[in-house]
Amino acid sequence: MTSNNSPFSVKASEFDNTLLVPTSKSFANRALIIAAITEGPVLIKNMPRSTDVITMKECLTELGLVIVEDGNNLTVQNSFPDCEEVSTHIINLPSGDGGTTNRFLMPFLARGKNKYHLNAAGHMRNRPMQALTDALQELGVKVKRGEESSDYWYEIQGPYKELTKKIEVESSESTQFATGLMLATADTEIAVVAKNMHNSSSYFAMTEFMISAFKGDPQNNFTVPVDFSSLSYPLAMGLTSIAVHVKNCTAIDTYQADSVFIDIIEEIGGRVDIDGIGLKLRGPEKLKAIDRDCSGFPDLVPTLAYVASQCNGTSLLKNLSVLRHKESDRVAEVMKVLSAFGVEHSYDEKSDDLSITGPMKVSEPVDFEPPADHRIIMMAYLFMRMNKGGSLTNHEHVAKSFPRFFEKMGT
Repeated sequence: MTSNNSPFSVKASEFDNTLLVPTSKSFANRALIIAAITEGPVLIKNMPRSTDVITMKECLTELGLVIVEDGNNLTVQNSFPDCEEVSTHIINLPSGDGGTTNRFLMPFLARGKNKYHLNAAGHMRNRPMQALTDALQELGVKVKRGEESSDYWYEIQGPYKELTKKIEVESSESTQFATGLMLATADTEIAVVAKNMHNSSSYFAMTEFMISAFKGDPQNNFTVPVDFSSLSYPLAMGLTSIAVHVKNCTAIDTYQADSVFIDIIEEIGGRVDIDGIGLKLRGPEKLKAIDRDCSGFPDLVPTLAYVASQCNGTSLLKNLSVLRHKESDRVAEVMKVLSAFGVEHSYDEKSDDLSITGPMKVSEPVDFEPPADHRIIMMAYLFMRMNKGGSLTNHEHVAKSFPRFFEKMGT
């Protein structure tokens, strides 16, 4: 995604909103890979318009998969590698800056016989990949990383040789490595084991559940649930405003790690009701401080940092090191936002804990230049809405997970 440094103006205002939030890009990209290895048509309902998902669809189409879209639903008509046409030319795939997009595509491409160039964009090119390439090479796949001067990021050529029926994938930096390999080999006898899985274990459980459920579903379809990462932003606003009603959240998806935010809201004094007409939230007069190990839900940390700044007392967000390998170094970037808005905080490198003392004092409008990281941009927006406004650059990058974010949030 290209950068647009024209600033977006944010005005301070109360938040009393009824809205729909996007569905889960994590679920959608998993569903696309499963559909793409399955013979016969597969229907996926409630697809998000996330740029990560759009890029995944574009790459799959480039491989010969036929995807028919009907509103927010789509059908994958055929499968890979059956649809692969043998080519003597290297096939180039611009794969964007998404973690799931790139880490799912790499092992998926290894199902074929052609030589593929995966071309990630932005900070993705610097994020960890070694654990995945090691596992692929152990299974007989040819994987080569390009040089700085190369016109590609990674070169991949399969097929899998199935040299072993059991493969351990180092998962201390990300569960997406094991997830991508498990999805790509779900129709084989290869057994994928996630080794040293310290973070985001629920997302790996989501993968296991989706594969198991799909194998047992003769209807061959998926329905993508609400994205609880995206849901956290309006709920965070609602905690310090009047009320929020999210019409398309009618159940909690425990396979999404960030659904823990519902529990955290209730722990610090908020009230959440979920039924057939959606989710309703009302915040308390005063918010209690947060004390949480965040290793299981790192994507939620920017939102929690904002909420902590509104709480009474000192909150503690623990085990944050995995955030350094996201779309930016989110430990550093979260602290930059806190500093910009005058929030008292400190980070202990040794214990890997971030303490935040609130409630913050309202200051003057803040003009902020975040990195091209959707979650840091949305975090800064929350502060601006509850402070005295300001301006944001790189605002277009919210489309990675929450298209029309500013419109939905009532700006």
